[in-house]
Amino acid sequence: MSYQIKEVSELLGISIYTLRYYERIGLLNNVKRDQYGRREFSEDDILTLNTVECLKQTGMSLQNIKRYVQLVGEGIDTAPERLQLFERQQAKVEAQMQDLQEKLDLINGKVKYYQTAVEEGRLDVCHDEKSALVQKLLQKEPLP
Repeated sequence: MSYQIKEVSELLGISIYTLRYYERIGLLNNVKRDQYGRREFSEDDILTLNTVECLKQTGMSLQNIKRYVQLVGEGIDTAPERLQLFERQQAKVEAQMQDLQEKLDLINGKVKYYQTAVEEGRLDVCHDEKSALVQKLLQKEPLP
């Protein structure tokens, strides 16, 4: 079964322009054309595009995604290099998650502070915590 570019665009939420760009830079290889020159995407193309979008959303560069797609086309001998590519991306995503967790912890602390402030009708509800927070910042410790 084959799919037209508009169908793939709607299915995956990728603009037609982006689909054409992905093909032009080599993220999609050998997209077939009908007798009028229109692209006919296969199920394999759709799976590749889905993978590309997932990797892109993790922050992987298009250059690394392109390399991954090339490696897949080269077969099993490239599995070690593909593993390294994913291990590097895994480490980046885990670092991003840690950073976001620290930011979420800060937001959670602010929510707790303002819940207490609203309940007590005053803003000076956490003087001791302010000093402790400043000390942690000065010592470059993770914030609660």
